[in-house]
Amino acid sequence: MKQKKDIRITIRLTPEQYDSIAAKAETAQMPIGSYVRAAAMRHRVTVIDGLKGFTHELKGIGRNLNQLTILTNEGRITEVNLGAAMEKRAEVYLSLQALAEQEQR
Repeated sequence: MKQKKDIRITIRLTPEQYDSIAAKAETAQMPIGSYVRAAAMRHRVTVIDGLKGFTHELKGIGRNLNQLTILTNEGRITEVNLGAAMEKRAEVYLSLQALAEQEQR
């Protein structure tokens, strides 16, 4: 559940400061307000290049599993070999883990 944000803080920035914050927020794919809140609360904002490709792969695997579940529940299939899907998920997970470790350095 989202909390209502009804308290406003106004700050003054130079154009260079604003551009820097806006660029960082865009890189993090966050609205400027969310980025500033996260930074002010000392939350770590991590930007991982290439993450969109991983989420696309994982969504595809999830869609395939959902379709198989529906077909199984309808009785149209009785046996499913998930070996290939599990291997692909493991590949994506290991690649994502390596990417995350690279970003931590």
